[in-house]
Amino acid sequence: MGEQESISYNNYFERLQLLLDSQKITLDQFNHFRSRGIKIINPLQDFGLESLGRVLPQITIGASDNFIRRMKIPYQATSFLVANTKADSSGWYVYKIPEQPKGGLLLLSGGKRRMGDNIFASTHRIILGRKAILVSAVNLMANKNNIWNWHFFGDHLKQEKESLYNDLLKLEDIMKREDNEESSDNRTGPYYYIVIARSESTFKKLEVVDHYLQNKIAVLNPENQIHVIFVTNDSGYEFASKRIEESSLVSYIATGENFDLYDGMQNLKQEYGIDLILNDGGRIMSEGIRREGLLGEERMSLEPFPGEDIFPEKKYIDPTTVAGSPGLGLDGGEVEGTLLLHSIKVDNEKLNVYIYPLKEQKVL
Repeated sequence: MGEQESISYNNYFERLQLLLDSQKITLDQFNHFRSRGIKIINPLQDFGLESLGRVLPQITIGASDNFIRRMKIPYQATSFLVANTKADSSGWYVYKIPEQPKGGLLLLSGGKRRMGDNIFASTHRIILGRKAILVSAVNLMANKNNIWNWHFFGDHLKQEKESLYNDLLKLEDIMKREDNEESSDNRTGPYYYIVIARSESTFKKLEVVDHYLQNKIAVLNPENQIHVIFVTNDSGYEFASKRIEESSLVSYIATGENFDLYDGMQNLKQEYGIDLILNDGGRIMSEGIRREGLLGEERMSLEPFPGEDIFPEKKYIDPTTVAGSPGLGLDGGEVEGTLLLHSIKVDNEKLNVYIYPLKEQKVL
C-alpha cells in the first residue's frame, strides 16, 4: 500500500485485492484484513474541527467498531517517533539513541518537538488512549514523574498553534461524549493506566513500593484520580497488594503462578470493559505482544535525517534500536510484518499508520 493523502473504504479493499493478486499477502491475511475493516475519522466533516482537519484531513484506525466489539481482548495500538539514519532516507529508521538520556528523542527530531508528531501523538492518545494506556513497570518507573496523556505532546502547540490546540481540546470532549452515550450508566469510565509487572521480583527490582510510599509516582498519586491496574502473577500480587493496597484507584489482575499476558488481556475486556488500549510500554514489550498476535497497529512519525552530527556516515547503528526500513513491510512499507494503512506529510515529517495481522483464534 503506497503513500497516499486520503483513504476510502473502497480504495482500501481494492488495495487489499491487489496485494492478494500479486501474492504479497496470503488469502488468510486478505480475509482477516477484509473482515476486520477500518475506521476513518474526518475531523472537519465529522466534528467541524477546521484547524485539525487542515493538518490531518483523516485519522484512520485499523479495525472497525464492530470488529473491536467482537474481540475477546482490547484492541491495542502503539506509537513511535523514528528518524532515518541517512541523508537520502535510504537508511534504517531508529527509535532511540542508546547513549543519550531518554533515548535521544529530541535529537531524533532535530533538537525540538515537531508539530506533526505532536499532533499525531496527541490524536492517538485522545482517540486510542482515552480508555487505557498500557506501560511496562520499567517504563512506569523511568517516567514516574509524568502522566503521558495527550497534554504531554499537545501542550507544545499551546503558544504557536493555539487554534490546533483548541481543536484537540474539542476532540477530547467529543470522545468523552461518545463514551457517555455508549455507557449504560451514562458516565465516562475511569481513565485506566495498566502496568505490566510480571512478578514479585519486578516490583522489588524497580522499587515500585518504596517510590509509591514516598508519593513519587504521578499516576499513583490519588490527587490525579487515575485508576491503575497492575497485571502480574500470584507472587507479584501477594507482595505488592499488601503495600499498595487495592482501592477505588488501585486494582490487580493476578494471572496465576506464571504470568499470562493473554489471560490478563481477556480480564481487562471482561471485567473492566476496556476495548481500546494505547500501548506505551516501549519497543521490547510491544514486540512481545505483536509476536503473540495481539497488537493491532502502530502509528509512526517518520522524521528526516537529523544531521551528520547525530548520525555520522560511519556511525554504527545498534540493531536493537531499529524500528524499520523501506521494503520490510508486507507491502514494501517500513515496518516488518505490516501493511501501510495511511500516510500523510506534515512539513518534512511523514505520519504513517501501519496495521499488523491479528491472530483471530485468540482475539475473537
